[in-house]
Amino acid sequence: MHLKRGHIMLIAGGALVVVSFSMLGYYGLQFVSSIQQDKSLTVEPGGSLQVQQNINASQGAYVVAFPNFKGQPSVTITGPGGQVVVERTIEPPIIIEPFDAEQPGAYTLVLSNPTDQVLEANIVLGDQETVLSRGINISSAVTALVFTSLLGIGIAVAVAGAIITILDRRRISKMKQFGDTRDLV
Repeated sequence: MHLKRGHIMLIAGGALVVVSFSMLGYYGLQFVSSIQQDKSLTVEPGGSLQVQQNINASQGAYVVAFPNFKGQPSVTITGPGGQVVVERTIEPPIIIEPFDAEQPGAYTLVLSNPTDQVLEANIVLGDQETVLSRGINISSAVTALVFTSLLGIGIAVAVAGAIITILDRRRISKMKQFGDTRDLV
């Protein structure tokens, strides 16, 4: 069987898409692994836990990961002036969320445990770039750029391969219709 140019482009485009998603999965696992390596913090039933971090960037982010927990704990983040920036109930096992850090200073994350069981959590609070780059030796912006570029190129090459395959089939059909088979391999 001879692979034609359209088929080769389809395979190459599909391979680029697979590579881009594999890269995203790998970096996602590295990120989660780096968070799970931190010491777990314990929150007693009906209690709460505070984590404070100085944030000087315009975008902050937090990650809360639960190794084994069922329930709906709540997260509240307050800014340097005491204003509530984030207040929500979260679903385990992990949440990653950015927030606007309108003014530089100390931000406080409070994790509340409304259940009757002990809660273990890994918590990261900081500026968005630092939080998203955990466990990865390159910045999150570069990772996102490479992922989206590979994905876009892969999709474009696959679409071009599909179009070329369709056009080649039409050309071959016309050639056979008129008895011209000298270009066919």
